[in-house]
Amino acid sequence: MNKREILLVFALVLLLGCFFQFSRMDGFLHLFPLNGRTQLADGAYQGEPVDVGREKFLILYDPRDVGSVFARHRLTELLNRQKKEAVSASVYDEEVKPDSSYRGVLVATGRLDRVAALPELRQYVADGGTAAVLMRLERGGDGIWPDAELLNEMGIASLGNETEVRGIRLQTDFLFGGKGVSFGEGSVYFTSCTQAVLTEDTVPDICSEDGMPLVWQHAVGAGRYLVYNGTVRDDKTNAGILTAMLAHCGQDGIYPVLGTKLFFIDDFPSPVPEGTDPKIYDEMHLTTEDFYRERWWPFMRQCAESFGLKYTGLIIESYGDQVKGPFAPPAGRRDRDNFIRYSRELLDMGGELGLHGYNHQSLAPVGYNQGDLGYIPWESQEDMIESLQELRRYVRDIYPSYSFRSYVPPSDILSPEGLEAVRTAFPEIRVFSSLFDGAAADRAYITDYSRREDGTFEIPRTTAGYIPSGQNRYEQISVINYIGSFSHFVHPDELFYEESQSYSWAMMEQGLRDFLTDLNQRYGWLRPVTDSECAEYLADYLDMDYRVIRYADHLELYCWNYRHPLRFILRTGKEIDHASGAVYQRVGEDCYMIEIQEPKAELYWKEAD
Repeated sequence: MNKREILLVFALVLLLGCFFQFSRMDGFLHLFPLNGRTQLADGAYQGEPVDVGREKFLILYDPRDVGSVFARHRLTELLNRQKKEAVSASVYDEEVKPDSSYRGVLVATGRLDRVAALPELRQYVADGGTAAVLMRLERGGDGIWPDAELLNEMGIASLGNETEVRGIRLQTDFLFGGKGVSFGEGSVYFTSCTQAVLTEDTVPDICSEDGMPLVWQHAVGAGRYLVYNGTVRDDKTNAGILTAMLAHCGQDGIYPVLGTKLFFIDDFPSPVPEGTDPKIYDEMHLTTEDFYRERWWPFMRQCAESFGLKYTGLIIESYGDQVKGPFAPPAGRRDRDNFIRYSRELLDMGGELGLHGYNHQSLAPVGYNQGDLGYIPWESQEDMIESLQELRRYVRDIYPSYSFRSYVPPSDILSPEGLEAVRTAFPEIRVFSSLFDGAAADRAYITDYSRREDGTFEIPRTTAGYIPSGQNRYEQISVINYIGSFSHFVHPDELFYEESQSYSWAMMEQGLRDFLTDLNQRYGWLRPVTDSECAEYLADYLDMDYRVIRYADHLELYCWNYRHPLRFILRTGKEIDHASGAVYQRVGEDCYMIEIQEPKAELYWKEAD
């Protein structure tokens, strides 16, 4: 070998050495930095206010009954969210006169004998109005039911005793997209109702699992009654029913929705367990690490492509139970290399990296059910902040310019001290996502689609797992009717969970495929978003305003103070012939999704044959 060849070999070895050293130090990551801007492109606010009043509803409630007062609160909150006016009046007020200025009259009591304006209410319906009775009917103070003529007007042949029934059967498309869905066997979901037999011309929209009518509607004169044979629950499981009730008041009911589809992967990226798990090896002959790489992650990538999903992954740095500093990163390169590999692939798919925590210890002091979950309470907020600062150092070392905007608390538990710790360590966080509903005793962080006083957003998750239960599916249908948002989460390691012991991985794969197939068939109009992208649509939903003008041959919709295309749900028995300033899609038997293209939209009805 001559001198020239020796120099070439030396240069090649030196070059390769520099390449591998640069790679080992994550130099290539820093050559192509990420800023984390998965959110939508900024746009100018559109539209100008018009001098038209908001749609108005009258709520009749009993100030002496706690359940009725709570129902009034829930209905007022829902109407305000939909940018509609709520006028409340006591059932005892003899001056209240329902008239045609109201889109609907919402009767938040089952004691119709207490409604002073009952004669006027019946005339209001006969003249073309809609009365929605939103609590199960009760006997009067004399033990007598309302007179038979009134019951017949409401579609009721006879009433019996109070009872509790389980489950739900969606008989019609009253909850749009839900027709045919049912659950009940083994469910803890129950409804307190009154035994009811309906008239022959009345078909129940929703029944209990054993067939007890829970929701129905009945035409009388030029108007109609809507009846909910239940109670306005202290959880949120009937949010969809209440929304559908409002939407069916009057003709051509319309309300704003998000129109979004979210999918979270909790604990991902996170340290991958080493070794072999018997359950995985017996089914697939793979180590746990190979299962993640060769089966679980390829399956998740396939689902994203097949079902139109954008993942928000929630990072965990360590699975240790440490709640006192100093907090250190995992030893060695293995966990770091896996983090880089999986996070890069998730981002390349259009996903988003969010935060779960330094470890999986919920940021809460003693008193948050840590014992039930096997967690350790944090002694101080300073310890929480210190752990999050280590997480910040860890993720910043790999992605120095990435802006982390989403946080999900481990096990959906977050104390006020923990929330402030997150805001201190990661002031750029814009979205906190946790549960939509849950029992108060569980001490979970319960959220709705809202904006906090500090400007951050709360975007809940409503379903979970690879094989969601029937009740879970119903709750998702309810939320989509309520606000037009699907929000689901899974974990990479659910195969190891106690509740998954009867399932193989093949069964879990098929369960998620079936769930997502059903979702896309029922609600294919939902647009896939990450958590921070959803916040952009939520900001518009909260900030926008609109007015509706109805004519015999068309409907006009005026919108303002929004930056991205708004979406609405329209419930109508008419067929849209064409539209100006909007696009539309039929999404149910009497339902359209309307997407606004211009501040003024016009929907023209097809002429009847």
